[in-house]
Amino acid sequence: MGQIRKRAHRRRREEGIPGSVNWSELCPDLLRRVFERLSFTVLNRAKSVCSSWHSASKGCIPNRNQIPWLIIFPNKSNKSNTGSCVLFVPEDKDKVYKTRDLGVEFAKSRCLMTCGSWLLMSCPRRDVYMINPLTGERIDLPNTGKLRDSLKWEKACFWIDNETKDYIVIWRMAGCSMFIKKGDDNKWHEFPLSSWREDMIFNPKNQKLYLYHPNNHINIWDFSGDKPLQEDGSHLDSFCFNHYDFPNYIDEESEEELYWEKLLHDTTRIAVTVSGQVLMVASIMFSCKTWHFRVYKRDLVQSRWVKLDSLGNQALIYDMGITVVAKGIPGIKRNSIYFSGRDDPDQIFVYHLSTQKMQTLPPHVFSSVHFSHARWFLPS
Repeated sequence: MGQIRKRAHRRRREEGIPGSVNWSELCPDLLRRVFERLSFTVLNRAKSVCSSWHSASKGCIPNRNQIPWLIIFPNKSNKSNTGSCVLFVPEDKDKVYKTRDLGVEFAKSRCLMTCGSWLLMSCPRRDVYMINPLTGERIDLPNTGKLRDSLKWEKACFWIDNETKDYIVIWRMAGCSMFIKKGDDNKWHEFPLSSWREDMIFNPKNQKLYLYHPNNHINIWDFSGDKPLQEDGSHLDSFCFNHYDFPNYIDEESEEELYWEKLLHDTTRIAVTVSGQVLMVASIMFSCKTWHFRVYKRDLVQSRWVKLDSLGNQALIYDMGITVVAKGIPGIKRNSIYFSGRDDPDQIFVYHLSTQKMQTLPPHVFSSVHFSHARWFLPS
């Protein structure tokens, strides 16, 4: 029956009978007019239909993507693994996608941070590079002996412009802190930080690095000039979250002891909103693998940090330390936190601030892949 249909289709096409359109031969100008109306996600699907569609899509600028994707990295211990990653797009609940093979070195590398479509990677040789898993583009950063000598406590953040490829990478280790900008002599520059334990986030809008110290203070470094300059961060006030803001912490002594007995993990991260406002994000995890989050902003009138009951029409991408607009956009949940901090499928989830509950990802996302870790990112 299948062969009969194929022959009939071939005959209609040869005779010019309606219904025999060869979609790969559509006018490129027409394709481009259609592609320019598509979302980022749909356009990337269209590119993979055939070579002519891929060619016609070049130069098309899709609508800005506002849906976080999850990239799942291959398990380094599995020798049969290639450098392909699995992609989960919340908009497509029942599907996962695979990236191209990005090579053996990529399969053995570790993702430190994401920015737009780009990943900042550290390979076993302790070299650092940026790669776009959707296009295969790669930018190798210069080597430095200090990077190779002291990476036990490595932390990093970076920003890259998807069009111009301008970038800044800030790298912090136990021994020193370094940064590099595109076109800046193509070399790393040192700058002083007081502790490797700081959390940090870079805001490209004002070219400032926000650092949260273990002593609860927040410092600001301005990277807009030739060299970073530290600003007086006292106006941001120190921050320390209160365990009373979390569930199960009650004044009664027995309940308090039970709370600390069940508590496995707590941390504080710094984040930046769409408008550039600085947020503090506190999280705890109990022994039952249940997470809870609290978000704080600085009240300018009271000059103190106050707990937010809602992110409104925004969602927080925890891995990136940023918020995105989530109103009226299918595939992303407003007033939610997208989290992927562990190599356990149950610990990669979306946390809803309104209900204070975590929603794990569909089982099929992890059922067919052995992975080492995962990251939310925002392709653009």
